[in-house]
Amino acid sequence: MLRAANLESATDRPVTDTERPRLPLIEICVEGIDGLLAAQAAGADRVELCASLVEGGVTPSFGMVRAALELATIPFHVIVRPRGGDFLYSDAEYRSMLADISALRELGVAGVVVGCLNADGTIDEKRMSELVQAAGHLN
Repeated sequence: MLRAANLESATDRPVTDTERPRLPLIEICVEGIDGLLAAQAAGADRVELCASLVEGGVTPSFGMVRAALELATIPFHVIVRPRGGDFLYSDAEYRSMLADISALRELGVAGVVVGCLNADGTIDEKRMSELVQAAGHLN
């Protein structure tokens, strides 16, 4: 137990959670199972699991996600991104994102990472809201 010295009375008292310094959460974006295992071994608190980081990260295969669930000892979030490039998605790409989120929820991942923009570069609030709703309890 951490204790804090009370210098005025020279007695010790327990340190409360509000007094305990908060260390930053270390999240590492990785490509594949080997990256997840390396980040885990290096002390990461959480991982963002991707495929093809050279494209900025895209949704990994469900086989990769299943393997990660078997091997991970830390939580990981899965990027839901049907392709590299911009974040302006067609209706078909958007529907695939909703389907991927549903499948990832069923697999039991800790969370998903998503992003959608409008043609003018602003956040597509309607689609983002729908993706967050589809994610449900996921972080």
